[in-house]
Amino acid sequence: MFKRILLSLFLQSILVLFLVEEVWSKKVLSLKDAVEIAIKNNPEITAIFKEKESVEYKKNIIRAEFFPKLYLRYTWQRQDLGKNLPITETHSLGPTLNWNLFSGFSTYYAYQEIKHLIATEDFLVKAKVQEIALRVVNAYLDYLRFKALWEATLADIEDAKLGLKLATKRYEVGLAPYADVLDAEARLKEAEANSINYKYLAEIAKANLLILLNLSVTEAKAVEILDYQGEDLKELDLGHLLSLAKGKRPELLAKDKEIEAQRERLKSIRGEYFPTIDLFSSYNYKDRAFFPDRDREFLLGFQFNFPIFTGLSTPAKLSSERAILEKKNYEKRSLELRVEQEVFSAYQQYLTKRELFEASKATLKKMEENYRIMKSKYENGLASIVELTTVMARLSQARTQMATSLYDWYQSYFNLKKASGLIPGLE
Repeated sequence: MFKRILLSLFLQSILVLFLVEEVWSKKVLSLKDAVEIAIKNNPEITAIFKEKESVEYKKNIIRAEFFPKLYLRYTWQRQDLGKNLPITETHSLGPTLNWNLFSGFSTYYAYQEIKHLIATEDFLVKAKVQEIALRVVNAYLDYLRFKALWEATLADIEDAKLGLKLATKRYEVGLAPYADVLDAEARLKEAEANSINYKYLAEIAKANLLILLNLSVTEAKAVEILDYQGEDLKELDLGHLLSLAKGKRPELLAKDKEIEAQRERLKSIRGEYFPTIDLFSSYNYKDRAFFPDRDREFLLGFQFNFPIFTGLSTPAKLSSERAILEKKNYEKRSLELRVEQEVFSAYQQYLTKRELFEASKATLKKMEENYRIMKSKYENGLASIVELTTVMARLSQARTQMATSLYDWYQSYFNLKKASGLIPGLE
């Protein structure tokens, strides 16, 4: 007896350790965790960060124009003056310095332009972050929707099993025909088929979420997705959302920076009307040998270039860039109208989905009561099996509509947040 107790305790300990290990080995993800992981790991965001880096390198290229250029120059010259004069060869070797001291502010404004373009890339990065975050949120909620639908079918299965039990019981005592049992069995098989389908769809939705997080689909069983209770949902004001979108939508902010960059580009081109000043210097060893070491030559001077006529290229460039600036201003206005329309549509959709959820909740409550009454009637011989299965089908439909409308409402809320310029799931 004592040995049996020890053996039982030992087996229970092994079972507990196995369950604890399984729980601890799972990775638990909330909605916020999923969005943060996607922002950190998603390759699309990494790619746009690299694009921003390339623009920053262009800034370094322009900044280099402020500094002098130092070269080590070698020159070989062969001179034939004719008239039986001797042919001469000259080799020169030495450092050469060139420094643009003043470029008519062209370089300065080009540098300002690239700084605005870098700021534009920052906003484009945020726009990509918002896009990925919304995709993650939608994938997360899709999984929860199919999971809720699968759980609803489990309730349908229990109801169908109870209906089959009641039909079988009434048939056995001669109070119902065998057709009632067949109808109840058909209802049970339908519920089981729906359950298998939604379980399969839930697994696909979970895999889609993991791919957005840059995780392998083979890790699906090791990842547990927490439910979202809608704790962030609150009353929203359309006027506040429109104002928020104008100040936070990265597309609008990026367009503002593009316009500022274009203005700096115009200033840079106007700099071509101003004179330029260059400092040049060189120090060379000159000789007829390959390694010159006989004569030395030192040169230092300034060069002033006054643009008198450049073939009308500068006015043409100014006209072209002014047209681009006007185009960008019109694009900004068009974008403002589109953003306003997106916020308004998202807001109306949010209100609609919320009302549909409230309606589906009321419908579910009513159908649960109808099912309770009809089950009692059938059990007491006051209703047919057709009436019972019809009410069961409507109850199943109400459960499905409830789960669908709930997560549709959640998704409309996050769509509205993105339209307002916020990062869904984080802000």
